[in-house]
Parts: sequence; structure tokens; C-alpha cells
Amino acid sequence: MAGITKINQDGRDHGVQYSVANLKCFELDAGADLTAKDGIDGFIAEMVKEFQPLLYKSTGSAGKIFMVCDGHAVTAASMQTRYQAMGTVDSIATGSLTIVERDIDAFDAT
Repeated sequence: MAGITKINQDGRDHGVQYSVANLKCFELDAGADLTAKDGIDGFIAEMVKEFQPLLYKSTGSAGKIFMVCDGHAVTAASMQTRYQAMGTVDSIATGSLTIVERDIDAFDAT
């Protein structure tokens, strides 16, 4: 009887982030404290309207929004281009701000 050798090709390595639904994690840097930017038509609401995250969280006072998005149609670069083109939103100028793709373990709201 022939032996079968199994190899780990489908991604089950400890400590590695995998997406089984083509999800991507992004960190949006607002460059400003967002604790008072959560109202109707506020900065956070406008970012949610623009980027349609499946899950998001803005926490702390460092001006970060962590988002999980459908990764089929977006990249950090495409989102950043849209973000910077938004101009000024709720008194925050987005023209030079960044969006980067992050591993879930690398997100830090401080």
C-alpha cells in the first residue's frame, strides 16, 4: 500500500493571518482625534459611507479607524487615492493622510 504524505498547502500555520472569504484589514489614519467626530455626517460616518467596511472600529484618541473590507475590489492604494481625494471632511483635511493594509495583530489604536 502506498503511503500518503500530507503537506500544509491550504494555510493553517500558527501566527499567520488567513482570509477564507477574501477579506482585508485596513488602518485608516485620520491624523486627528476622532472622539468628537462620531455624529451624523461626522468624519467616522463619512468614512463608513465611502469605504463600506464589513466591520470597523474607531477607538482611543490617536485618530485610527480599523476596517475589515471585502478584498475583491479594493486595495490599500485604491482606497488611499479615494481617501485623499475627499478633501476636507468634518474639519479634517484628508489630502495627505494614509490607509494601509494591516495584519489584525498589527493594529494599534494608540
